[in-house]
Amino acid sequence: MTDAGVTPLSEVSPAPISPAGHDLAEHLPAAGHSLVLRTSDCVIEAWGPDAAACISEALAALVEEFAEVLDAPSNRVLPLAADPGGAEDALVALLEDVIYTVDVFSVVPVRFHLALSEGGAVAGDMEVVPVDQVVLVGPMPKAVSYHELAMSAGLDGWRCHVLIEV
Repeated sequence: MTDAGVTPLSEVSPAPISPAGHDLAEHLPAAGHSLVLRTSDCVIEAWGPDAAACISEALAALVEEFAEVLDAPSNRVLPLAADPGGAEDALVALLEDVIYTVDVFSVVPVRFHLALSEGGAVAGDMEVVPVDQVVLVGPMPKAVSYHELAMSAGLDGWRCHVLIEV
């Protein structure tokens, strides 16, 4: 635990142990996400067996809010990284990177590949296509809200909840 009371991702057990001492790795849920669209924002909830999978699902949900990618073949790969720190910090940093990339480079991510390093950083890449190769289905995301932000590990894997302003 850091001085600020934040547990780095590298210090959280990737394979939760049940109270009886049984390894729950084989019972962890498959990765997935849900997206609830509202007037001025959307709510993303994502889950996965580990932090990287959970964040990847949240990023996929972010793209789903505004674009239908239909398994588009990518012609470019861009790096993604979040410094070691708390899980919520990594989630916000990577969501903001995707929003920035869409806004500045006019590309849309179609696939994410993330992993957790030994030091607790999250790094990987995103395959992208030009925005004109996807179907736009909603407003472009503007910002990540810290209101109701949560990401944590539990006995059933990792879960996150985040609001995106549109």
